[in-house]
Amino acid sequence: MEEKVLDEFEREIFSSANFPVREFKRGGIYKVKIVKVNDDFLLVDVGRKSEAFIPKEEIDCDPTISLKDQFQTGEEIIVKAIRDGGPTEGVVLSNKRAANQVKFDKLEEKFNNHEEIEAIVKERIKGGLSIEIERGIRAFLPATLVGMRRESNLEKYVGQNISVKIIEFDKRNKKIVVSHRIIEEEEMLKKQDELLSTLQVGEVLDGTVTRVVDYGAFVDIGYGLEGLIHVSELSWREGIKPSDIVKERDKIKVRVIGISDDKDRISLSYKRTLPDPWEKIIGKYKLGDIVEGKVVKDLGFGAIIELEEGINAFIHISQLSNKRINSLSEAISVGDIIQSEIIEIDIPNKKIKLSRRNLLPKEEEIRQEESNKQSRENDYSAYVDVFIPKNAH
Repeated sequence: MEEKVLDEFEREIFSSANFPVREFKRGGIYKVKIVKVNDDFLLVDVGRKSEAFIPKEEIDCDPTISLKDQFQTGEEIIVKAIRDGGPTEGVVLSNKRAANQVKFDKLEEKFNNHEEIEAIVKERIKGGLSIEIERGIRAFLPATLVGMRRESNLEKYVGQNISVKIIEFDKRNKKIVVSHRIIEEEEMLKKQDELLSTLQVGEVLDGTVTRVVDYGAFVDIGYGLEGLIHVSELSWREGIKPSDIVKERDKIKVRVIGISDDKDRISLSYKRTLPDPWEKIIGKYKLGDIVEGKVVKDLGFGAIIELEEGINAFIHISQLSNKRINSLSEAISVGDIIQSEIIEIDIPNKKIKLSRRNLLPKEEEIRQEESNKQSRENDYSAYVDVFIPKNAH
């Protein structure tokens, strides 16, 4: 049998009230007893052996089910007086309006307490969905608040149950706006907090790339929680753009390398989930070796030289030439392939230092070459005709 109009909440409120049995004032809510149930109306006792007629359209009921299956003789219901009435006057009552008033009071309480409400989607309307949050009471669910992801097909929700929260409540005008998205967001925040509470530095996670920027990539590591992979943690190689390594929506593994004290910032690494190329070169390079590499980064005071993929060395500006230079561009440019000598090597700490000085002419040779060049430039004898007078001895 359908749930009775007078639920436990209503019974608790009205059982303690002192309802008049003779005088009905317009707008008042009263408790009356059913004396007869018909398919089209209810007959209720209003006192002094008087009865009042309540038509079906003024009864809070399921229109698809017979009134006889929803109400019983002797059952108490609440009614609202639509017109004043006394012992000798007829009174007009509405069960539906009384029930709706109680329902709106309950909905207002749920609105103030931010409670979830189970509702059913009735129809697709302009701008969103019309949902029934209590029998006979509709609310508006805007399309933008149906879920965290914008839905293009709202028709699929018609007839479905959905949990919502009231975000706008106008009791006077009977206007209610609800949101399902707010529940999804709250649930996501809860799951984010749970994930953060167990997150550890060094942990390897599955993630999805959400954004690629010049300085790195943002990755969703679960429930919308994002961390940043700095460009330096994307690849073992230098001079690589983030967009050369990952794309949006890529599924990748990441290692947690840092969590801020307030847990607002999570630092991730992609390269540290890949084999470390330095582990592969143990014994391959040694002090004094002449190596060839590509200039991949100009640091101003020196340059980064890529010896092989993921293996980078450093050459200081003072080691680029046997003469004093003021900028790297006087000796090398990014993209050049150069030969250098290993002058320091520390594989465990991933450090190799290079020098070109032993591979270039010495400073004295350079000065001598420059002096000879200057002398040649100052020698004009090849361009001078020598005139010797006839009488010269």
